[in-house]
Amino acid sequence: MKIFFHFLIAVLIVISSCKEENKNDVVTPIHTASLQIIVFKNDTNNILKPLTDVSIFLYLTDNDRTNNENIKYMGTVNDSGKISFNKLPNEYYYLLASHSTYGTKKLETATPNNSISYEEIDF
Repeated sequence: MKIFFHFLIAVLIVISSCKEENKNDVVTPIHTASLQIIVFKNDTNNILKPLTDVSIFLYLTDNDRTNNENIKYMGTVNDSGKISFNKLPNEYYYLLASHSTYGTKKLETATPNNSISYEEIDF
């Protein structure tokens, strides 16, 4: 009888650990911030136009940005001069924008949870 109860307990433990996930369960993401960046360049008529072929690097420290190490996120702007970084943690970022002709620009921004941060870079 004692063996039967041990066997029954073991079976119940296995069954409960193999519970099927409910398809209606809601999973809340830990990181909910977004950062949207648009890059411009003044043309000859002093009109801002979107700049393409700009690489954007996000670092967690100014030292990392200065030494170009420990890049946290990176990407290249699209044909409209825009890039979005989504599902970011609540952090303070040191940004570096790099263009082969116009050089680099530095800026800093925060990404509070449940928010969208916007940055404009003018080369």
